[in-house]
Amino acid sequence: MHALRGAFTLSLCVSLCVYNLPAHAGGKPLGILTMAYGAHLNASNAFAGSSVFDGERVSTDPEGKLAVRVGGSVIMLAERSAATLQRSGDGAHVDLDAGAVYLWSAESNPLEAHVEGATLRAHGNHNGQAQILLFAPKILEVTTRQGSVDVSYGKEFRVLPEGQTYRIQLESEDDPRERSESGSNTNKPPIPKGVKVAYFILVGAGTGLAAWGIHNLIQSNSGVESPAKP
Repeated sequence: MHALRGAFTLSLCVSLCVYNLPAHAGGKPLGILTMAYGAHLNASNAFAGSSVFDGERVSTDPEGKLAVRVGGSVIMLAERSAATLQRSGDGAHVDLDAGAVYLWSAESNPLEAHVEGATLRAHGNHNGQAQILLFAPKILEVTTRQGSVDVSYGKEFRVLPEGQTYRIQLESEDDPRERSESGSNTNKPPIPKGVKVAYFILVGAGTGLAAWGIHNLIQSNSGVESPAKP
């Protein structure tokens, strides 16, 4: 009787442990952290070499940086940034909540970003590189470094050619900003009433890959940078 009771207790414990395993346990990782310092994976400190699973959140502190390799593609967060990563076919979908993200999207593992209701992806699903900054609520700055970028927002769609930095202002249909309001700030071009999306070319592509420290990550298929880097 004692043996049966012990076996039953053990079986119950094992069942409870299996039931309470994380949803991603045993699942295929979405990607791997190839760089992490001053960074977090969900609520924990992030470390290079850690696996990232579907639906997990990544973020960076001031002066922090984080990079995730998804197959042949790279997602890199600048300082003071936060995003949730989700699987999308053979690639990934990046929900950017704050800061800036650099995407190196390979044709075999395409990436797309969702920011303030707008979706951005490499045009024609080809290889592409783009930097996306959430400049302010409903205001994005997008730099297209390699290849064109498709931008869709509601029913609006536009292709951004390679080699420029664009200021994109997303407007609400039910509450557009008045021309006088936007015109009062000399740093913001006036926006005609009723326009949902306004595009302004600011400068050329500007800062290159070296400033992001992403060049070596793109060239290397397995390189992992120590989180101890200052």
